[in-house]
Amino acid sequence: MKKLVSLLGLIFLLALMAGAASVAAPPPPDPGRSPLSPAQAGAEGWLPAPPIETQSFTPNLLVNGNFDDPAYPFYWRYPNHFVAGGWIRWWIHGTVLPEYDDARDKRPYYDGGHAQVYFKWGDTYEAGIYQVVTGLAPCTPYRFTMWARNHSLEGVLPHARIGLDPQGTQLTPSDDDCAVKTGLPPQTVWSREQTALFTWEELSVEAEPLGNRLTAILYAHPEPPPYGGPYYYDTIWDAGRLITGTYPGGRLPEPTSWTPSGFITNIVTSTVLNTLVIEWDTLAPASTQVWYEILPPPSPPISPTGAFTVYLPLVMKAPTFTDATSLDVTPVTHHRAVIPGLQDGQTVRFVALSRRLLGGSCVTEVSAPMEVTVHVPPLVHVYLPLVMR
Repeated sequence: MKKLVSLLGLIFLLALMAGAASVAAPPPPDPGRSPLSPAQAGAEGWLPAPPIETQSFTPNLLVNGNFDDPAYPFYWRYPNHFVAGGWIRWWIHGTVLPEYDDARDKRPYYDGGHAQVYFKWGDTYEAGIYQVVTGLAPCTPYRFTMWARNHSLEGVLPHARIGLDPQGTQLTPSDDDCAVKTGLPPQTVWSREQTALFTWEELSVEAEPLGNRLTAILYAHPEPPPYGGPYYYDTIWDAGRLITGTYPGGRLPEPTSWTPSGFITNIVTSTVLNTLVIEWDTLAPASTQVWYEILPPPSPPISPTGAFTVYLPLVMKAPTFTDATSLDVTPVTHHRAVIPGLQDGQTVRFVALSRRLLGGSCVTEVSAPMEVTVHVPPLVHVYLPLVMR
């Protein structure tokens, strides 16, 4: 019996030691490694990439946005550069040209095994890669995201950001002649900057194309610290997406003018049970939304009146509509919006809105304000005779 107890104790002790060893075991290494050790890089160690969020079903409009598409392999360019297929390198003319490469197993990547990296020893750079995306809908919101990571000595500010040029400018003549000689497009909409080192951050920016194309731009311009000494700079990009987006709050941008231009025509309303249906046409494809408010019930009339539906032209300056129907950014010429959950006798004041390209800018067009008093029919009760035996 004593031998059995001793044997059980020994097994228990071995199990505890194994558990302690498993707890003390170091985590698996981050995929890929820099040519520099963490100590040489001035950091205690790589921070692991954050978990990849569930991918949206919205299609990615970028070509090779994650730099892993085998149909778009990295291609060689003079003097010894490798650029992700579907993308073109760029740098500001007259500044330092960094070296471009596939991250592969030498530097961290966010997912998939490949990432675009460019780097330089000794001198800073103002450079990146870009892609012109075509086949887009004018004045439709698009959202561009990309994961960024930068390595350097402590105190360096990477000034990494992403941008969308609404004019779809081709930054360079070709993928051979890649120096930007006239500056970056002035209408480019930029994301916030990444200023941290040795960590992945997702940058995001939204813009509307002023035609059927946008230019997605990846940018970095590391700023050395005030103290002297040799420097190195790494900029890494991965897992980019360009998708159809929406506007803040799910509402179209407010019109610059509330005077109808005639772009919105043929407004028709109908009531289906307790739902108001509003339809209209536009002279060109545009987005769809109705802004509205439900007015308080009027004071009791002096004499009774019959049922009615009234359309009243309203003179309004910068009106405020508290509610809006679901926004549809799909460009169409016939529009339909619904306001559900109404009660009998309620009055709805509304305007129809559609956004389109006009004179080189995106504008929100409006209809004349209208009021509709809704009459919900009473419920019909049906009584069926029972057949009894």
